[in-house]
Amino acid sequence: MNLIVTGATSFLGTALVRRLLRQGHQIYAVVRPNSPNRTRFEHEIAAVLPGSGGKAALHILELDMERSDRLPQMISASCQVFIHLGWDGAGSDNRKNARVQRKNVQDSMKALEAARKLGCRKFLFSGSQAEYGLCQSVMTEETECVPVSEYGKAKLEFYRQAIRQVAVWNEQAAAGASDCQPEKPGNRFLMEYIHTRIFSIYGPGDHPGSLVSTCLQTFREGGRMELGDCDQMWNYLYIDDLTEGLAALALSGKPVGYTGITDGVRQPESGIYNLAGSETATRPLKDYVEDIRRLCGGRGICLYGQLPPNAEGQAQLIPDIGKIRLAVGWEPNISFEKGIKHMIETGRRDYCIICGHRLPDKPLMVLDGMPASAQDIPGAEQVDQDRGIRLRLCQCGSCGLVQFDCGPVGYYRDVIRSGGYSTTMAELRTSQYRHLIETYHLEGRKFLEVGCGRGEFLKFLTGFPVKAYGIEHCEDLVETARREGLQVFKGFTEKEDTILGTEGPYDVFLSFNFLEHQPEPGVMLDCIRNNLSDGGIGLITVPSLEYILQYDGYYELIRDHIAYYTFDTLRYLLERHGFQVLEEDMVNRDTLSVIVKKREPIDISGLSDSYGRIRKQIEELMADIERRNKKLAVWGASHQGFTLAATTCLGKCAAYMIDSAPFKQGRFAPASHLPIVAPEHFFQEPADAILIVAPGYTEEIAGVIRQRFGGKVEIMTLRTDCVEKL
Repeated sequence: MNLIVTGATSFLGTALVRRLLRQGHQIYAVVRPNSPNRTRFEHEIAAVLPGSGGKAALHILELDMERSDRLPQMISASCQVFIHLGWDGAGSDNRKNARVQRKNVQDSMKALEAARKLGCRKFLFSGSQAEYGLCQSVMTEETECVPVSEYGKAKLEFYRQAIRQVAVWNEQAAAGASDCQPEKPGNRFLMEYIHTRIFSIYGPGDHPGSLVSTCLQTFREGGRMELGDCDQMWNYLYIDDLTEGLAALALSGKPVGYTGITDGVRQPESGIYNLAGSETATRPLKDYVEDIRRLCGGRGICLYGQLPPNAEGQAQLIPDIGKIRLAVGWEPNISFEKGIKHMIETGRRDYCIICGHRLPDKPLMVLDGMPASAQDIPGAEQVDQDRGIRLRLCQCGSCGLVQFDCGPVGYYRDVIRSGGYSTTMAELRTSQYRHLIETYHLEGRKFLEVGCGRGEFLKFLTGFPVKAYGIEHCEDLVETARREGLQVFKGFTEKEDTILGTEGPYDVFLSFNFLEHQPEPGVMLDCIRNNLSDGGIGLITVPSLEYILQYDGYYELIRDHIAYYTFDTLRYLLERHGFQVLEEDMVNRDTLSVIVKKREPIDISGLSDSYGRIRKQIEELMADIERRNKKLAVWGASHQGFTLAATTCLGKCAAYMIDSAPFKQGRFAPASHLPIVAPEHFFQEPADAILIVAPGYTEEIAGVIRQRFGGKVEIMTLRTDCVEKL
């Protein structure tokens, strides 16, 4: 079947596309332009396509949801199912933003309209348990919905608008008034609307901030997990079970959705289905947390009652999945214990953090019993539960970056320095600042240190004639820096479009031994670049892999430093994300130091001027030819000739295009469709003038023209950006 899936690069979207491809379907995956998950999505899917036996195919369509009404113009194939997972603002503060959620409803209605125009028989929507609100009893599909969050309200509002619209369309179709793509004769059910209400999902690839992901990372590192009371009833569903349920609904051969058609014989189903773990899996949330800790070897500490209860009230998740069980026979198969074990086993990252290419299965080195982090140092009450971890050091076969294939430490956004005020560091930073400011004339400019900690290095900068600012994620460190009189903002390079502080754009950025901690260094650099003024300068330092290898210092390796850069891999990363490397230096024996400049777009103003100037000259030339009642031909079916014929009046006014290559003769110039002929054609249709557009062969061709066609033919050529007579 041909299926359309929006939100394809999300946690759920990637898993569902992977399942559908394995089943041999053709998938049109709609992804947001510049989606940060695009590379990861493509690499995860790439492993599936070879195993489909050539039956499956993936077509990636870049499109914002607000433009989803353009899909019928982008997809020429007949599609049977439209699965709409795309929804902005989920899992963030935007859940509370009514404006964002209203826009989601509007965009989703455009997707519904697109599905109708494409002739889709089914439209499946990913709703949420949030539609029920703070229900304290069993949630069935007939339970009254009283959503509390704007997110839940919007999901419910879309359901209400969608079923009204589908009912209207299907009534029109039953009456023979449909304007959609043709359906099978006699089939009056134009579209089924299926509304799934999805409960708590977990599995590999889930958001790192989810409760399950956070517990796994914390307990595997032997850390402290601060939680609320966790006494509410809860229910979890493994991602593979969810995608199996969604696929069963989407591909069911019998009607399972809402149609709006009634005939006195069969009342259509509402089309709403709960997707959750089995009823017997519902239990207190604390039980789930303790299961995760047990499966992580009993490491770490759970501190309950440390977080305040939700101001909106305590949610209870007690779902009933009897309806989908009866409709398509779906039943969750993966227990929570089995799912967590699978997440632990597959917890390693299999892609490069710079280029996204798959990491080799065989690591460079395996280190057992390693510290889980450098900063979570156990006290007397935790030491008995502290356990070492296994780290795999790998090298990307594409870009060459050496890296651990695990996730980052939990505090990778924070800058924690122990030697920031040492004499060695004070002298080094002061020297670097002086060189940077004097060499690039940065007096009076705005500097931003990204990841400034307590302001240890920023303080040295205040002695120079510049405006010094800092950005730091840890609130306690921000307050400490402010008490020192430093201008420091709370924040982090979370996304490419994150605004850093309030004083941007900045002229200079500083980053000291921070990049090596980042699981997404490209996102950090893109964010920094977007906060810089044109031509902005930067100074970056990272620990040197060359130093570690020179002295065989394996003890320099630590989980906190997820990446180990050389000058080559650091340069590759910086150039990949819009920076030109101006200087490279090794400082303090073990640290790479580079000065970079924000790369600006190449100046093509000369090309634009040339485009206008040459078009005008060609117009004047053809006007003169026509005024004298003459005929002009072009010699040279080259890419230069094709471009000139397509972008000037040559394509319409010239008689033909001559070329000596037999394989080109008898064809037509692309776009302009000027006929391409052999030189002998001149004798059948003489031309009074010939314009040569074959750089490098101009004099040779001019000689041929004079010898074979006579001296009366006017010969012209295009040299650089002007037409000349020969």
